[in-house]
Amino acid sequence: MAGRSEKGKKPAAGARQMREVQEATARRFLARYQEAWETRNADLAASLFTRDAHYWENPFGAPIVGREAIRVYWEAATHAQEDIHFDVKNSLHHRYSLVAEWTCKYKYRPSGEGRELAGILIADFYGQQVRSFRECWLRRVR
Repeated sequence: MAGRSEKGKKPAAGARQMREVQEATARRFLARYQEAWETRNADLAASLFTRDAHYWENPFGAPIVGREAIRVYWEAATHAQEDIHFDVKNSLHHRYSLVAEWTCKYKYRPSGEGRELAGILIADFYGQQVRSFRECWLRRVR
């Protein structure tokens, strides 16, 4: 396969080499994802993704494609949230993917009501950034 080398041999010049996600990369992604959400930092959120990333916020909808479109989505999605508390309950990474169960509590600014989300994300990495991201969540009023 292109980009893969036999054990102990260097890949051919110009070949892309996929690397498995390391524990530190997975932890760093989750910490930065949490920081981006809790601080409503759309630029930080976008920086977690490759330029050509596909982001499915809804498993039935079309993906949000590209880092800039993800930044715009995050800016709009977090605009009406305040007092945000994100927590990862469980996570598992294997090869190029990360799966995490999470919760997020926040105050919805337009109505003042408390809301809680519970969800799962699946992130497929390309190097240190995510190329494909899928999430599914449920919301309830607290």
